Amino acid sequence: MSADESPAAAPGDGPGDAGSVVLFARVDDTPITVDECTDAVADATAGAVVSFAGVVRNHDEDRGVTWLRYSAHPSAQAVLEEVAREVAQAHPGCRIAAAHRVGDLGINDVALACAVASAHRAEAFAACAALVDEIKARVPIWKEQGFTDGSTEWVAALG
Repeated sequence: MSADESPAAAPGDGPGDAGSVVLFARVDDTPITVDECTDAVADATAGAVVSFAGVVRNHDEDRGVTWLRYSAHPSAQAVLEEVAREVAQAHPGCRIAAAHRVGDLGINDVALACAVASAHRAEAFAACAALVDEIKARVPIWKEQGFTDGSTEWVAALG
Protein backbone atom coordinates (compact mmCIF):
# COMPACT_ATOMS: atom_id res chain seq x y z
CA MET A 1 0.00 0.00 0.00
CA SER A 2 1.37 3.43 -0.92
CA ALA A 3 1.73 6.25 1.58
CA ASP A 4 -1.16 8.06 -0.17
CA GLU A 5 -3.70 5.30 0.43
CA SER A 6 -5.90 5.36 3.47
CA PRO A 7 -4.84 2.36 5.57
CA ALA A 8 -8.47 1.45 6.21
CA ALA A 9 -9.38 1.58 2.53
CA ALA A 10 -6.86 -0.41 0.55
CA PRO A 11 -7.70 -2.11 -2.77
CA GLY A 12 -9.68 -5.30 -2.36
CA ASP A 13 -10.96 -4.02 0.96
CA GLY A 14 -14.16 -6.01 0.91
CA PRO A 15 -16.39 -8.41 -1.00
CA GLY A 16 -17.42 -7.10 -4.39
CA ASP A 17 -14.79 -4.36 -4.23
CA ALA A 18 -13.59 -5.16 -7.79
CA GLY A 19 -10.51 -2.99 -7.57
CA SER A 20 -12.09 0.10 -6.03
CA VAL A 21 -9.65 2.09 -3.95
CA VAL A 22 -9.62 5.16 -1.73
CA LEU A 23 -6.37 7.00 -2.40
CA PHE A 24 -6.98 9.43 0.43
CA ALA A 25 -9.77 10.74 2.61
CA ARG A 26 -8.69 13.46 5.00
CA VAL A 27 -9.96 16.21 7.25
CA ASP A 28 -7.40 18.85 8.22
CA ASP A 29 -6.52 22.54 8.07
CA THR A 30 -4.29 22.26 5.00
CA PRO A 31 -5.43 24.20 1.92
CA ILE A 32 -6.85 21.78 -0.64
CA THR A 33 -7.33 21.73 -4.40
CA VAL A 34 -9.37 19.67 -6.81
CA ASP A 35 -6.15 19.06 -8.76
CA GLU A 36 -4.61 17.08 -5.88
CA CYS A 37 -7.69 14.85 -5.87
CA THR A 38 -7.83 14.38 -9.65
CA ASP A 39 -4.07 13.74 -9.80
CA ALA A 40 -4.41 11.09 -7.07
CA VAL A 41 -7.15 9.14 -8.87
CA ALA A 42 -5.69 9.40 -12.38
CA ASP A 43 -5.02 5.98 -13.84
CA ALA A 44 -4.46 4.50 -17.29
CA THR A 45 -7.69 2.47 -16.93
CA ALA A 46 -9.83 5.55 -16.24
CA GLY A 47 -11.92 6.85 -19.11
CA ALA A 48 -13.56 9.39 -16.82
CA VAL A 49 -12.50 11.55 -13.91
CA VAL A 50 -15.26 13.51 -12.20
CA SER A 51 -14.43 16.11 -9.59
CA PHE A 52 -16.22 18.40 -7.17
CA ALA A 53 -15.14 21.58 -5.44
CA GLY A 54 -17.16 23.02 -2.58
CA VAL A 55 -16.08 26.66 -2.60
CA VAL A 56 -16.73 29.41 -0.06
CA ARG A 57 -19.14 31.86 -1.67
CA ASN A 58 -19.70 35.52 -0.82
CA HIS A 59 -23.34 35.15 0.21
CA ASP A 60 -25.82 32.95 2.02
CA GLU A 61 -29.25 33.66 0.59
CA ASP A 62 -29.62 37.45 0.88
CA ARG A 63 -26.75 38.05 3.36
CA GLY A 64 -23.18 38.92 2.42
CA VAL A 65 -20.55 36.48 3.74
CA THR A 66 -16.95 37.53 4.39
CA TRP A 67 -15.48 34.34 5.94
CA LEU A 68 -16.20 30.81 7.17
CA ARG A 69 -14.72 28.77 9.98
CA TYR A 70 -15.14 24.97 9.81
CA SER A 71 -14.91 22.87 12.96
CA ALA A 72 -14.79 19.07 13.04
CA HIS A 73 -15.71 16.53 15.67
CA PRO A 74 -12.74 14.28 16.59
CA SER A 75 -14.47 11.42 14.70
CA ALA A 76 -14.71 13.38 11.42
CA GLN A 77 -11.59 11.80 9.88
CA ALA A 78 -12.77 8.26 10.63
CA VAL A 79 -16.28 9.00 9.36
CA LEU A 80 -14.91 10.49 6.12
CA GLU A 81 -12.76 7.39 5.59
CA GLU A 82 -15.79 5.16 6.23
CA VAL A 83 -17.94 7.14 3.78
CA ALA A 84 -15.26 6.95 1.08
CA ARG A 85 -14.84 3.19 1.62
CA GLU A 86 -18.59 2.59 1.41
CA VAL A 87 -18.88 4.62 -1.80
CA ALA A 88 -15.94 2.70 -3.27
CA GLN A 89 -17.60 -0.61 -2.39
CA ALA A 90 -20.93 0.52 -3.87
CA HIS A 91 -19.23 1.63 -7.10
CA PRO A 92 -16.82 -1.13 -8.19
CA GLY A 93 -13.79 -0.11 -10.20
CA CYS A 94 -13.69 3.48 -8.92
CA ARG A 95 -10.69 5.33 -7.53
CA ILE A 96 -11.63 7.94 -4.91
CA ALA A 97 -9.96 10.91 -3.21
CA ALA A 98 -11.62 13.38 -0.85
CA ALA A 99 -10.47 16.18 1.44
CA HIS A 100 -12.43 18.50 3.73
CA ARG A 101 -10.73 21.54 5.14
CA VAL A 102 -11.26 22.87 8.65
CA GLY A 103 -10.23 26.16 10.19
CA ASP A 104 -10.58 29.69 8.81
CA LEU A 105 -11.44 30.02 5.12
CA GLY A 106 -11.98 33.05 2.93
CA ILE A 107 -14.14 33.67 -0.10
CA ASN A 108 -13.16 31.35 -3.03
CA ASP A 109 -11.25 28.93 -0.77
CA VAL A 110 -12.00 25.25 -1.38
CA ALA A 111 -13.69 23.66 1.64
CA LEU A 112 -14.38 20.23 0.10
CA ALA A 113 -12.60 18.62 -2.84
CA CYS A 114 -13.36 15.18 -4.27
CA ALA A 115 -12.51 13.21 -7.37
CA VAL A 116 -13.61 9.84 -8.70
CA ALA A 117 -12.05 7.99 -11.62
CA SER A 118 -13.71 5.10 -13.41
CA ALA A 119 -13.58 3.34 -16.75
CA HIS A 120 -16.91 4.97 -17.69
CA ARG A 121 -18.42 8.40 -17.03
CA ALA A 122 -21.79 7.23 -15.68
CA GLU A 123 -20.17 5.35 -12.82
CA ALA A 124 -17.76 8.21 -12.07
CA PHE A 125 -20.61 10.76 -11.96
CA ALA A 126 -22.76 8.50 -9.79
CA ALA A 127 -19.94 7.74 -7.36
CA CYS A 128 -18.86 11.38 -7.05
CA ALA A 129 -22.44 12.52 -6.41
CA ALA A 130 -22.91 9.80 -3.80
CA LEU A 131 -19.59 10.72 -2.18
CA VAL A 132 -20.46 14.41 -1.82
CA ASP A 133 -24.00 13.66 -0.60
CA GLU A 134 -22.77 11.19 2.02
CA ILE A 135 -19.99 13.51 3.22
CA LYS A 136 -22.53 16.30 3.69
CA ALA A 137 -24.99 13.95 5.41
CA ARG A 138 -22.65 12.07 7.74
CA VAL A 139 -19.30 13.72 8.42
CA PRO A 140 -19.55 15.75 11.65
CA ILE A 141 -18.30 19.14 10.47
CA TRP A 142 -19.92 22.48 11.26
CA LYS A 143 -19.34 25.97 9.94
CA GLU A 144 -19.53 29.42 11.43
CA GLN A 145 -20.24 32.16 8.91
CA GLY A 146 -19.15 35.78 9.24
CA PHE A 147 -21.49 38.26 7.58
CA THR A 148 -20.84 41.71 6.13
CA ASP A 149 -22.97 43.29 8.89
CA GLY A 150 -20.58 41.90 11.55
CA SER A 151 -22.90 39.15 12.76
CA THR A 152 -22.04 35.45 12.80
CA GLU A 153 -24.04 32.23 12.58
CA TRP A 154 -23.28 28.55 13.17
CA VAL A 155 -24.57 26.19 10.51
CA ALA A 156 -24.45 22.41 10.62
CA ALA A 157 -22.73 21.20 7.47
CA LEU A 158 -24.55 17.92 8.01
CA GLY A 159 -27.65 17.38 5.89
